[in-house]
Amino acid sequence: MRRKAWMLVLGLGAIAGFASGIFGCHYRSDRRQAFEDHVADVCTRAAERSREHAPSSAARAPAENQP
Repeated sequence: MRRKAWMLVLGLGAIAGFASGIFGCHYRSDRRQAFEDHVADVCTRAAERSREHAPSSAARAPAENQP
């Protein structure tokens, strides 16, 4: 009797674990897309700020004339 109870508990745990994993994969894909969108936005804003604060190309010395 004790063995059957353990088999039932372990079987239910395995089924619950697989169900949780499948649900988690679906949920995480939505969160992952939101995170990727956030990172892309941050990188875009950083690139735009660096272009605003960069010195103009006329002010920089050409690399060909340096020894």
